[in-house]
Amino acid sequence: MIQLPGTRPILDPADFLGLQDRMKEMPRPRKRLTELLLRTATEKPDGEEAARRAVAARAWGLRFFRSPQQVLPSPDRQRVAGIRLAVTRLEGVGETAWAVPTGDTEDLPCGLVLSSVGYKSRPIDPSVPFDPKLGVIPNTEGRVVDVPGLYCSGWVKRGPTGVIATTMTDSFFTSQTLLQDLKAGLLPSGPRPGSAAIKALLSSRGVQPISFSDWEKLDAKEVSRGQSAGKPREKLLDPQEMLRLLGR
Repeated sequence: MIQLPGTRPILDPADFLGLQDRMKEMPRPRKRLTELLLRTATEKPDGEEAARRAVAARAWGLRFFRSPQQVLPSPDRQRVAGIRLAVTRLEGVGETAWAVPTGDTEDLPCGLVLSSVGYKSRPIDPSVPFDPKLGVIPNTEGRVVDVPGLYCSGWVKRGPTGVIATTMTDSFFTSQTLLQDLKAGLLPSGPRPGSAAIKALLSSRGVQPISFSDWEKLDAKEVSRGQSAGKPREKLLDPQEMLRLLGR
C-alpha cells in the first residue's frame, strides 16, 4: 500500500515514539511490519519515490490511538458526513497493554464508513472448552486444555490480532506442537476414520456439504455476472440461490 500507484501514505511520527527499542522483542512478522511503518512515518522519501508522492492525487493513512464513537450525519440526516473518534492511550506493557480513552475526541469528515472493528470467536461444541470473555479456546501452545489430542490455531487460539502472515506463522507453531506430541507417543497411532466419519456425521444431521467443485461452479457464476456489469465479479449472497444453482 505504501507504493500504491497514485497515492501517498500519511502516518503521524508521534504514534511511533519509543518503538525502536521495543521492536527487538517482537515476533519476526510484526517486527518487519512495524519497521516498514516506522520508516514511512519518520523518514523522508527521496528520488523517484518523492516525485511519485508529490503528484499523487489521493492519500491514505492509519490512525492509531483512536476508537470510533459515533457516525456523524449530514444536515439532512440522509448520509454520512463524518465519524467521531475517541483519542486513547495505552496502559500496561507488552502484549497485556490495553487502550483507554483520554476524554478527548476528534471528528473526521468522510462520506463512507466501513465497519471492521470487531471479531469474536464462538464455542463450537460443549466438549471443547471455551473462554467466553476472551473469545478463545484455552490452550497451551495450541494444545487445547484438558482435551488431549485436540489443537487450535488462529484467532480462536490467541484472539483477533495480527495479519494474514501472523495467522499463517501461528498455524506453523501449532503444527509443530502436534508433531512433537506425535513423536512423543502422546497421540493415538492406530487407523482413524478420517473424512469418512465427517461425511457420515453431516449426512446424519441433514447437512449438505459444498465440495470444491461446487465452489468452482459458484465462482464461475460470480465472475460471469460481474463481466456483464463491468466488474471482476458479482457476489452471490443468498445461500438458497447458491443451492439452486448447484441443483440442490
